[in-house]
Amino acid sequence: MGAEVHEGERGADAEKRLHRQRLVQHAGGEQDGDDLPHHRAPAQPHDPAQVDAGGRFDRGRHRADDTPGRQPLPGLDGRAPAQQGPVAMRAPWIAAAAAAVGCATKPMPPPARLSVPAAAPRPAHGAAAQLDGIARRYWTALLETAPLPLLGEGGMGGPLSATALGEHRFDAKLDDLSPDAHRKVIDTLAQLRAELATLPAAELSSDEQLTVEMLRRQLADADAAEACSAPAWLVDQMGGPHVALAQTSQYYPLGTAKGAADLATRFGQAGRYFDQIVANLRRGLVQDRTSPRVNVERVIASLDDLLRQGASGSVLLPAEERFAGLADGERSGAREKIRAAIVEQVLPGMRRYREFLSAELLPKVRKDVGLWALPGGEPCYAALVAHHTGTKRTPQELHDLGLKTLASIEGEMERIARSEGASGAKEYRAKLEGSREQFRQTAAALMQWNRATLARAQAALPQAFGRLPRQPIETRPIEAYRAASSPPAFYQPAAADGSRPAVYYVNTLRPETRPLYNEEALCFHETVPGHHLQIGLAQELRDLPEFRRHTGETAFIEGWALYTERMSDEDLHLYSGAPARFGMLGYQAWRAARLVVDTGMHALKWDRERALSYLREHTTLSPDEAANEIDRYAIHPAQALAYMVGQLELIRLRDEARRRMGERFDLRDFHDAVLAHGAVPLSSLERLLREHAESVAARVER
Repeated sequence: MGAEVHEGERGADAEKRLHRQRLVQHAGGEQDGDDLPHHRAPAQPHDPAQVDAGGRFDRGRHRADDTPGRQPLPGLDGRAPAQQGPVAMRAPWIAAAAAAVGCATKPMPPPARLSVPAAAPRPAHGAAAQLDGIARRYWTALLETAPLPLLGEGGMGGPLSATALGEHRFDAKLDDLSPDAHRKVIDTLAQLRAELATLPAAELSSDEQLTVEMLRRQLADADAAEACSAPAWLVDQMGGPHVALAQTSQYYPLGTAKGAADLATRFGQAGRYFDQIVANLRRGLVQDRTSPRVNVERVIASLDDLLRQGASGSVLLPAEERFAGLADGERSGAREKIRAAIVEQVLPGMRRYREFLSAELLPKVRKDVGLWALPGGEPCYAALVAHHTGTKRTPQELHDLGLKTLASIEGEMERIARSEGASGAKEYRAKLEGSREQFRQTAAALMQWNRATLARAQAALPQAFGRLPRQPIETRPIEAYRAASSPPAFYQPAAADGSRPAVYYVNTLRPETRPLYNEEALCFHETVPGHHLQIGLAQELRDLPEFRRHTGETAFIEGWALYTERMSDEDLHLYSGAPARFGMLGYQAWRAARLVVDTGMHALKWDRERALSYLREHTTLSPDEAANEIDRYAIHPAQALAYMVGQLELIRLRDEARRRMGERFDLRDFHDAVLAHGAVPLSSLERLLREHAESVAARVER
């Protein structure tokens, strides 16, 4: 790949871009059509992850805090003047951060150019109407019965996920995890796949054909997931049933009689829910399928925390103020019905689940952390790799890609370290870890710092984006009952109906161990210009089918968020200094190391200790963070591969667009084009961007 420097770039910016191009070259150069096919080859037999998820059916997050009132950010009420070339000056971040303390949970302002259209009228007849019906039935089939394990964090779909999305049709249901219910979902999806095959493509528009392609891919992934037999062994400390139930009340409109009654009804089914989980895991024991020991131990610890709370003090029981919309005489009765369901169904079912894990499963869990140790584990992992990366690359090829990419990033880290007077990256990291300025000693101080960082990023967005999401975003701490098993931070999308804001969750457990030089990149990744910007805009594409607005390709979603970590440095100049840029590169190294570690664990038979040691040696993660990551990869196989694969492809597409368009290339226009269709397959994105460049050229010629 040729490396070009365009006029108007600062020397430092040009150097960064040249390195970025070398990084893509080093990682595999130009990808051909065989690597990212327009139509994926049939998946091998196969069969879970913040905004963590293949379909991004993240199981919802939880709890209100005392964040300040939100108000619009001044000066962001429309599209900024077109930017000519990269930004020339770094924003005065210290002043912006100081001014923003206490107001960083502000909503993104409504941009002048982006209105949220009403839902497109349903097609009246023909192939388009048939496709519309298939897409709607697919969405209902995903949500109404049970999740599809391993295709998203906590599973893809099911009533719990529907409520978290703001889709309230199934609020009175609780996921049915019986084999019969699972088979019903699979049979329905098979029927939809057969109907999809009969559609006359020639009668469909280009965007409708893209909908067909995405439906085909998702239906194929669901079918392939069967080989993993995940319900028989999966014990998930991050998105498991205990977490999903603890979060679900946060998504109910409890100020209405129906909302309160629906939650009581859902909790009333919890005994059956936990018993189904136990029955599935007992079946797995007979089949010699179990989760690794550490994951089971983590879930037992979380269950103990929840059970110790009892009913009245439980995170499951909504606060009294949540029922404020009910009449005075109805509030206490509605809350009491929910409390009774917790006492009679949720806690006893949770206790039976805990006793099974401790007494029956724990003595028989598998020692090895990789999927290779399970019956059918190798084809299962191959299918999950295809699902999450959207490529035909083998685990060994991805492992090698990780090694090469990591070596390149570590070279960047060495250069920053030496520029700061250190002998190398290890010495510089040790210096940062010993600096009190790089840590906050209290949870409140860490939250305040994150809110200020988010506000600073929001203020810079018009420099690189013409379209901004309308949904507000809040910053909250991860709750105590799940903090020990959670990553440093994660993102929860807003409700589809606008009833609940998006949330940036920050892990404040032991804040004195969480270095700030890592936190800036993390904030940009999870909020803006990362997940919140991309997912928020996708939710507003009202002319798309629901499944395209709320699900999508993991490599696009996570690749975009990782891409924005670098873009926040090279184009927005958001990082506060060398420590934060070093941390950003450390996080880039982390995602490259994931390619090595995930494939090492699941295909190359690495044990947990080897994987943990590798991650600690090659990233800036703390010991606790690294351990949480390894235990995440154990029960969300292949999801971690999507980040670097997606970023490298987005960088390649950006460089290709820059070469093709020359002086016509506009960064904001490019980003808007990337985000205009939802989280599409990367192979489809390449075609869409090529068509966009051709349309721009045609307009200029006219």
